[in-house]
Amino acid sequence: MNRRAVKRHTALIAVSLLLTAYCLLAAPPAIAGAWDTEAALTAYLRNNYPWKEIEVDNVRVFGKLPAGAPEKIETRKGPLGKAVFAFIYRRNRTLIVKADVKALGNVVKSRRPFRKGHVITGEDIYIAKMDIRRMPNSSIRNAEAVVGKSLRRSIAANIPIVEDMIEKSRVVKRGKKVVLLIRHGGLNITAAGRTSEKGYVGMPVKAINLSSKKEVTGVLVDENTVRLEL
Repeated sequence: MNRRAVKRHTALIAVSLLLTAYCLLAAPPAIAGAWDTEAALTAYLRNNYPWKEIEVDNVRVFGKLPAGAPEKIETRKGPLGKAVFAFIYRRNRTLIVKADVKALGNVVKSRRPFRKGHVITGEDIYIAKMDIRRMPNSSIRNAEAVVGKSLRRSIAANIPIVEDMIEKSRVVKRGKKVVLLIRHGGLNITAAGRTSEKGYVGMPVKAINLSSKKEVTGVLVDENTVRLEL
């Protein structure tokens, strides 16, 4: 390599080093200090509000953030959505901190479309996380509240299931073995039976007395008992 090439190579290295130094010096300062601002906000929200699953993003601090954590945090706007907080330090020094805050909750969703009258099974639904601000009113949060119940109207796939979509009473399928509770003359007599139609708890249902093979009508007092009045 001749002298001219060496000088050119050296000059290129120098320019590269200068550009690297400039980029480092021109880089924007970190939003958080030595401690984690986002974690502090998340802990504050969990300790002071009823939501356990919180997402805090896009944290912006207006002012120079001290190395230590604040003595107190206050909500000035929000706390959900585009929220504003006050970080309060000694001698009432206050910094304004803005962040995007989201709270998540469980909701029961349908796996596929279902027609009115369909009896929901565990395979028909799934639990999903959802922004509570977008969650419909009366959304059902746990599977136990819907499994075994029938739909009052047809629904689409992957939508939150709300209370007015389902029958209030639990469904008992046709052919289920039940206890026939017969009240007569102040006595309670029981017999084995089987439902001969689909029924709802609290409503009349037809059943077969397995001993006499006769069909009877009574009230389905729970999933396993039909009460007959003689």
